[in-house]
Amino acid sequence: MIEKVIVATDLSESSNILIKNLSGLAVLGVRKVMLLQCPSLQEVTSSAIPTAISYQTDALERQREIIRKQGFEVDIKISPGSPKREINRIAEQDEYPLIVVGSRGESLIAGAFLGGVAHEVILNAKLPVLIVHLEISTEGVLHVVGSVDKELLDHVLFATDFSPASDEAFAYVKLLADSTQMKKVTLLHVQDQRRIEPYLSDRLGEFNSTDRGRLAMLKVDLAEKDVETIDIELRYGIPYMEILKAMSDLKPTLLVMGTQGRGFMRELFVGSVSQYVARRSWIPVILVPAIGKK
Repeated sequence: MIEKVIVATDLSESSNILIKNLSGLAVLGVRKVMLLQCPSLQEVTSSAIPTAISYQTDALERQREIIRKQGFEVDIKISPGSPKREINRIAEQDEYPLIVVGSRGESLIAGAFLGGVAHEVILNAKLPVLIVHLEISTEGVLHVVGSVDKELLDHVLFATDFSPASDEAFAYVKLLADSTQMKKVTLLHVQDQRRIEPYLSDRLGEFNSTDRGRLAMLKVDLAEKDVETIDIELRYGIPYMEILKAMSDLKPTLLVMGTQGRGFMRELFVGSVSQYVARRSWIPVILVPAIGKK
């Protein structure tokens, strides 16, 4: 179980929306939240620093009260500097097993943790990151998509490419499964069409047999955690496309993936499969880095 998390905030209205939708962290075992704000050094050294500190303190106290009302113990911390460095530094130093950030997905609209900085935090993370997605409705209202609520662990989709990063991500799924709230897990692997066609097409049956066996071994391992239902899903195609299709077909409540898995040259420029999927996901996503701690 995960007893404590860091929740990153920039004190904006968007962060308020994120913070109002954290009650489901309790199903992970979370009891304590550190609400962390990382103002820029420019903000801290400006001539208006007394006013800025007063505003930030008041805003953090209001956000702390929102989280408290959801049943958590809450500490607050202001750590000036680069958010992507400070968040990861504090999480690693104080051994937090999970960082929570908000993201607006593909658009990466500028604005601290709900924009480009969130992406940088994820790229530089040495510990697992839970990404909560926000989007603007047709009425122009920003809201959480795929809320972090009590149903968060109803159906966990674990996508694996059998890389070391995926191994660490699976260990994290087992950690999540220590919660009695986990009802269903689907173990997904996508046979990468780009690796198989055209020269290895005649070996697809062999690859399928091998990888079904790997998935079956994961299923046996996870069965020890008393998860109610464990399914195996083997698909063929472009991995990031098939993962998104599986999400649409299977309707999971949470996606877990490893980062720094196997990838082609194109992914070195546009991001890994996990980054691509995470930025387009409409449900919460936990990304587990290969260099993370178990």
